[in-house]
Amino acid sequence: MEVLISFAEVQAALQRCLAANPPVNVTLCRDASLLADVFGEMLFFREQERSLAPLSEDHRAAFARWHQVR
Repeated sequence: MEVLISFAEVQAALQRCLAANPPVNVTLCRDASLLADVFGEMLFFREQERSLAPLSEDHRAAFARWHQVR
C-alpha cells in the first residue's frame, strides 16, 4: 500500500524542525534542509500529496523525526 504525505504535513514538520533548530548564518540544519527539499519540490509542482516511496532514506527519516501524527 502506498503511503502518501500531504503538503501540510511536510510544512508542519519543517516548521517544527526550524523552531527547534533555527538557521545559523542562513544555514539550515541537515533535517531542515532535507525537509525543505521536499517542501520546495511540492510547492514548485503544486502537489498536495506525494508518495514516500521515491524519497531517499534520508528524506524519509527526517520526515519521520519531525512529523507528528494527529
